[in-house]
Amino acid sequence: MPHVRAVSLTNYVEVARFVGLDPAAMLRRANIDPAVLADPEHPLDAGRVATLLETSARESGCPVFGLLMAESRSVASVGAVGLLLKHQRTARDVLDALVQYQRLLAEALAISVEEFDGATTIRTELAVGIGGWQGTELMMGMVCRTISEVAGGRWHPETVHLVHDAPADLGVHRRIFQSRLAFQSDFNGFVCSTASLDAPNPAADSIMARHARRYLDMLVPDPADGSITERARRCIYLLLPEGRATLDQVAEHMGLSARTLQRSLEKEGRTFATLLNEVWRELALRYLASSTHNVTAIAQMTGYATPSSFTRWFAAEFGMAPAAWRAEERGEMLQG
Repeated sequence: MPHVRAVSLTNYVEVARFVGLDPAAMLRRANIDPAVLADPEHPLDAGRVATLLETSARESGCPVFGLLMAESRSVASVGAVGLLLKHQRTARDVLDALVQYQRLLAEALAISVEEFDGATTIRTELAVGIGGWQGTELMMGMVCRTISEVAGGRWHPETVHLVHDAPADLGVHRRIFQSRLAFQSDFNGFVCSTASLDAPNPAADSIMARHARRYLDMLVPDPADGSITERARRCIYLLLPEGRATLDQVAEHMGLSARTLQRSLEKEGRTFATLLNEVWRELALRYLASSTHNVTAIAQMTGYATPSSFTRWFAAEFGMAPAAWRAEERGEMLQG
């Protein structure tokens, strides 16, 4: 399980109290020592953080818990990367820096950018078992607010895409994103006009940006550095919904040959096939549990050509059909 830094829980205590929870008790239940939040760089198990957020939202009856945390964040709350972001010239430069240094933000974060015909799609995913409703919205709220804040409020996405269902009250979503909301989408992320990314940052300072980049490069000498397994996993999460998560495509996305990727994974005791299957399992369960997408849509979102092939794979993996798993899961939730 990857880690996130304690800074990811900035404002957790305040939001928990606001919605009527005992933050210290909730943290201990998630096996997180409340004292570690005093050190923003302290590593936390990403799965425990995800459980904390989902449990907090459920027990408080506040389905926008993650967004409320994001709303009170500033660029400084992302840690060392924040200094670089604050001094980028445009919204596009901020986005490029987020992509380049995403591993410093969280090991499980995957951001990619695609431009086509005057529109830019920003895909944002949280991988490896931590991509629940609250974690996803916290991460997306932070990304959106960071870009907009640096651009002096001159940038907002045209559409925010969320895989999960819409809550009953969209007031907080509208206040934070200030754009059209598309729930039950086939990806998590944003779409904006490419031209909007030229929004300038009136406080940009090229000298401070160079100093910040040198500092970050000392923390991560090569921004692409890190475990091949985790880098490949992030690529699979981003490419799978498009049906492009093949060995060749993932290797190309990582700047490697397919043979080099295979050998590198083998050195870490992994294979591409097992890694791909892990991501398939994670996404299939996530989409079945957190959305009302039908099996046909989920098959497409996980890269399967037909619903029948997805159903056969799922039954082999989990011992039941997707619809039966969903019914059983929701029955347990109602009983809980």
